[in-house]
Amino acid sequence: MNQTWKLRVQEPVLAVVELSEALKIPQFAAQILLQKGIDSRTKAVSFFKPQDHPLHDPFLMCNMSKAVLRLSQAIANQEKVLLFGDYDVDGTTAVALMTEQLALLGLHCAYYIPDRYKEGYGVSEAGIDYTIQEGFQLLITLDCGIKAHTTLERANAEGIDIIVCDHHQPDTKLPPAIVLNPKQAGCSYPYKELSGCGVAFKLLQALYIHLQKDSGPLHESLDLVALAIGADIVELLDENRTLCAKGLAQLNAAPRPAFLAILSLAAHSLPLSLRDLVFILAPRINAAGRIASGKRAVDWMLSSNQKEIEELALAINNDNTTRRALDQDMTAQALDQIASEPNFSTQFTTIVFDPSWHKGVVGIVASRLIESYYRPTIVLTESNGVLTGSARCMAPLHLYELLESCQAQLLQFGGHQFAAGLTLLPEQLPTFKAAFEQAVSVALLGKQLQRQIDIDTSIHFKELGSNPQVHFPRVLQILAAFEPCGPGNMHPVFLAKNCIVVEHKVLKGSHLKLKLTQPDAHVMIDAIGFKLATFEKQLAPGVRIDIVFQITPNSYMNRTTLQLQLQDLCLSA
Repeated sequence: MNQTWKLRVQEPVLAVVELSEALKIPQFAAQILLQKGIDSRTKAVSFFKPQDHPLHDPFLMCNMSKAVLRLSQAIANQEKVLLFGDYDVDGTTAVALMTEQLALLGLHCAYYIPDRYKEGYGVSEAGIDYTIQEGFQLLITLDCGIKAHTTLERANAEGIDIIVCDHHQPDTKLPPAIVLNPKQAGCSYPYKELSGCGVAFKLLQALYIHLQKDSGPLHESLDLVALAIGADIVELLDENRTLCAKGLAQLNAAPRPAFLAILSLAAHSLPLSLRDLVFILAPRINAAGRIASGKRAVDWMLSSNQKEIEELALAINNDNTTRRALDQDMTAQALDQIASEPNFSTQFTTIVFDPSWHKGVVGIVASRLIESYYRPTIVLTESNGVLTGSARCMAPLHLYELLESCQAQLLQFGGHQFAAGLTLLPEQLPTFKAAFEQAVSVALLGKQLQRQIDIDTSIHFKELGSNPQVHFPRVLQILAAFEPCGPGNMHPVFLAKNCIVVEHKVLKGSHLKLKLTQPDAHVMIDAIGFKLATFEKQLAPGVRIDIVFQITPNSYMNRTTLQLQLQDLCLSA
């Protein structure tokens, strides 16, 4: 892999030793804590118990009092309320959360998830038609709506009140609604990076306070918030980390039947980590919105009928199988298209288009292409006479800002720093390509993008302990205390030099399985390198390599052992 390795600045040895002894943890763990600014026992205890942190006052969010008063009025008068959510994990979990909790408070709401293909992203004309025709008095948008000026103006003109719960970057102009979005100008809420489901949770938290209700039932739905946080790749800091930790604890203590049904089909068992939510539950929920209907996912999460749960779980699992096949085929076609592009090697961006591509998979394909060509990538298809697609990007670039500089060529766009959606007219494609290429080249200032692995600290195998039956579980326990991990609080990454290959083999044609040791380590450790089979020809028993890796548990036959999950390797100098 064409990657650079960058070791973070290491903290002073004396400080590391002192913290290690104070906390009775290995020095590598103390080093990582110090890098995070955690330099005392008190701070460490706080970091290791994010579930105990208090949540921010929801009424600090701009317009929260107005939203709570309007929603409490709807409860008191038993108004017809429609919850309108996006079709991805963040949107569908937000809808499930609001539906579940408002029912407990005595208000039974309808919900609407737009058809990805017929309606596209956001508050659609068809959705507003439905809202008007069915006589809804209050419309609550979840994980969408912040840029839906035209459609929400139409709803507003019909006398429908609107609460927008969103976390995407707002325009200067806001829609005609009570807007809950910590990113809006003038909002004093202390944490800006909530998920869409997180914003919905804050509305419910404020509502419980206003109604003077015990919030215990609300916290029982935090499993949905944790799932949204992991799936939407928002940062794992501050309130997100607290909500996620609480949600994971709730999920593992009392998993909802819907999740258990999927875990059974995936041959996975409790307990679940955030990584498990991201790689097992989230793709299947997303697949429902990509292949069939996001409403199916909401129905499944909310159902209390075991037969219905199992039927929906099977359907969603089958959607995911279909998604995988489409993903593979479209990625291969996109790579062929790139290979035929004569000037591709000199470009800063990747933009591919095929009118036959499946709209629900373009975002996944964009991420796949970045694995091969590390540059801002847009994958487009055609839907209802316009080009629509998904964009993906990487630090230090900001995708939303890049698209904003090209908005003259776009019908609409929206998203985050690293992921966005967009639509444009077919005749604008050449102009947009040129504008986007120019925007990226200016943002990079002539620099080349290159993958970089940030390494927290180096480690020797003997630091993991000489007795796997005793020491390895302790190491896993210590690293588990760093969870939940994600952007802003990534899984620790280690460097080990001069590792000796004891055994090696290739699994499923693309994965590398190793057994490694080090001089004076007196222990052998299993390692797995996903998609690293290309290194196999360089390896043989006795060959020495340097490796970059994360330490992960490997559960098999009711036994959990430590394994190294390789990110990269090279022959030792």
